[in-house]
Amino acid sequence: MIIKSFSIDYEKLFNNYKVILIYGENYYLKNEIVEKLNNIYKKNNYKNTFIKQDELLNKIDILDNYLNQDSLFGEKEILIIKDTSDKLLNYIDLENLDNKLIIISESLQKNSKLRSIAEKHKLISCIPCYDDDEKTLQSLLRHGINSLGLKVSNETIDQLFSINKLNRSDINSGLTKLQLISKDNILDNGILSSLFNTTSSFDAFQISDILLSCNKKELKKILSSFYHFSFNFNEVLGPLKYKIKRLISIYEFDKEEKSISSLLTKYKPPIFWKEKSSVQTQMSMWNVDQLNTLLDKINHIEILCKENYEVSETIFNKFLLDIITKKVLINTYSSH
Repeated sequence: MIIKSFSIDYEKLFNNYKVILIYGENYYLKNEIVEKLNNIYKKNNYKNTFIKQDELLNKIDILDNYLNQDSLFGEKEILIIKDTSDKLLNYIDLENLDNKLIIISESLQKNSKLRSIAEKHKLISCIPCYDDDEKTLQSLLRHGINSLGLKVSNETIDQLFSINKLNRSDINSGLTKLQLISKDNILDNGILSSLFNTTSSFDAFQISDILLSCNKKELKKILSSFYHFSFNFNEVLGPLKYKIKRLISIYEFDKEEKSISSLLTKYKPPIFWKEKSSVQTQMSMWNVDQLNTLLDKINHIEILCKENYEVSETIFNKFLLDIITKKVLINTYSSH
């Protein structure tokens, strides 16, 4: 049975379901759900055992002992299996299981047998955990602050998100600290900025996508994250060149095709469905000649940063801004 992640009744989840499947790409949300479930099981005197699927299947006696345990007279135990896949179904009959079980998976496709069973069976709960967008995270923060009886303006929250790549864990951690230190009903920007700090950096491929999409708002977060996380210009330029070369390859796949949408449909090997929207945006921002120019400018900036390593961070950050504004197409980059 499908259960929405934002409307979970944890007591009901414990009482009504033998098996709980938690899957999806949202690592922080999955951890949050498991932690809250753990508290419920502990309150009901269950001992928990975490184990990865591969490890479990290599030590099949652990699974056999768990499935054959006598919960009436022995110690109550909940097995939490991580990194699960359809392969688990070769060893466990979920639909006829007497024991309680929590299963954690990465993204599961619609044709996944594990997902299909969990979605359809009345005694198995299926909780998809999709990535949080900024609107969801802002709502989570507002709700948390309001629940503490505190007040903060929408403008302050917007400002907080404009310079930080906050995730669900950052917000929950900040709210816990806020609960301990806040005595006033009004919060100033300084307190919020000190409590709600990002712990997740952008990876180089995310940065490349943001640059090629000319997303000024996200660039602010990137530059802010550089203060929290060490980044070398070489770490970004490699993936950025890869992304640009792929866009050029798409354009050259069918030079007669003028429709970007049709070109993306024709292109081989197929573009992963999650990337299509981003790639289409990037191609709407850059034509093939501009991409070749950009590639050439990247080679120049790479040399410039290496020759002026002491100030390479300043040079590189300015270059990122030039890409976003497309001034990179007319600016020159050399030591002389």
